[in-house]
Amino acid sequence: MCCRCSSKAKRWWTLGISTLICIIAVILGITWPLAVRSVTEQQLSLQPGSQVFENWYKPPIDTYLELYLWNWTNTEDYQDEGYKPRLEQLGPYTFREQHERVNLSWNDDYTLTFYQRRIWHFDPDLSNGNIETDRVVTINPVLLTVGFNLMDDPLLPWFDQMLVGNSHIIDSPFYNVPVKDVLFEGHDDFFLKSLLEIAAENPELIGSIELPPFDKFGWFYGRNESETYDGNFTIGTGVDNLENMGMMRLWNGANRTNFYRDDCGVVRGSTGELWPPFQTGKIANVTVFSPDICSTMSLQYVGYFDLHGVEGYKWIGNERPFDNGHRHEETACQCTAPEEQCPALLPGVLDVARCKMGAPATVSYPHFYLADQSYRDAVDGMNPNGTEHEFTLALEPHTGVPLAVKAQLQVNLNVKQYGLTLLEGIPEVMLPVLWFRQTAEISEELANDLKLLLILPDIGIYVAIGLGIVGTICFVVSLYFSVRIWK
Repeated sequence: MCCRCSSKAKRWWTLGISTLICIIAVILGITWPLAVRSVTEQQLSLQPGSQVFENWYKPPIDTYLELYLWNWTNTEDYQDEGYKPRLEQLGPYTFREQHERVNLSWNDDYTLTFYQRRIWHFDPDLSNGNIETDRVVTINPVLLTVGFNLMDDPLLPWFDQMLVGNSHIIDSPFYNVPVKDVLFEGHDDFFLKSLLEIAAENPELIGSIELPPFDKFGWFYGRNESETYDGNFTIGTGVDNLENMGMMRLWNGANRTNFYRDDCGVVRGSTGELWPPFQTGKIANVTVFSPDICSTMSLQYVGYFDLHGVEGYKWIGNERPFDNGHRHEETACQCTAPEEQCPALLPGVLDVARCKMGAPATVSYPHFYLADQSYRDAVDGMNPNGTEHEFTLALEPHTGVPLAVKAQLQVNLNVKQYGLTLLEGIPEVMLPVLWFRQTAEISEELANDLKLLLILPDIGIYVAIGLGIVGTICFVVSLYFSVRIWK
């Protein structure tokens, strides 16, 4: 274009173009990261149309629920001296889990209120056993719950006599039922039906017993496809500040529960599926709110994590969430007994009686992992180890995307006689009845998409550096030609 230009014109053209390339490189290097962060922030906040909202509303990853049941194999000898329950682990009975968010309400204070529906489908190919034909023997939880709630109540003798009078129907404190019934379909419990009939006709006779809104018993009965079982959640959207994204504000319309005292009753943390982005360098313990225990769990940071080439951070559940104030003073408020009687439980289990309609239930890690040795010694069949029974969470810190989750907890019943003739001679033991493992991890395809998103800020920098090098070379060459050739 400028082959017939004068030497002066050639000098100006070459110096101008090379300078322009360098200026473009500088502008690109400054504005590209800012533009990418702005777009990323918009996509990582919870609002209609954002990628985070789409992935949260319709999760693109597979989630599985593995259920293990503890089968009490030597119940016929339970009144013998020196007796110890012998437990056999059944399962896993694996279910594909689907999450749906319903009744969404966008609030003016940058929060979102919603209910969640969980749907489970049994997967026989991933299970060890058949829920239709397998049977499990365990203690009658309805019987324990009534005894526990009426320990010091004048109604207890009346209920005890009712049980004795129906000994031809209720002749054992144990269930021997199909697995499907004790999990999702429910077991027809004569005692529970009788209580519901009495409550309908003479509610004053029931006293303080909190009866369930159904006439069958099953650990997950009435929960499959229920919109209301887990309660009502209000979380931050992050539109005002990404630090608030996914963080719990209210549960069932309140910022604290009435199940635990002081800080232990405060509603806080994440629901486990949404986390604030841009957490690089902010390594700390993370908190997860779980409706299953009506409280939060604080997980401990342990190091780096890698899945499908995506690097992240990893947190685990240590002994702190179920400490009851023994080693960690801040967990003393977990105790539900009068303060002068606390701590009422040895470390390793959390009292969830108030959370579970008054049942004498506790929650621990599977096999009493990290719990006081006395819990394991009281029954046969416990084999805890960190590889199998550790609660883990891994996140990609820049986006806040969960890379892998392995949430696992065990449900136990505090077995005692509670003044009931039918429970006479029963061993006093913290009895495991079931434990579950909920798993989810990103696929390799999603990991590749995530890696592309993570390198996006660097692409503009690399292009800017390349342009800068080209512009610098052109500038040097133009100077050479200006001095030596275009004189």
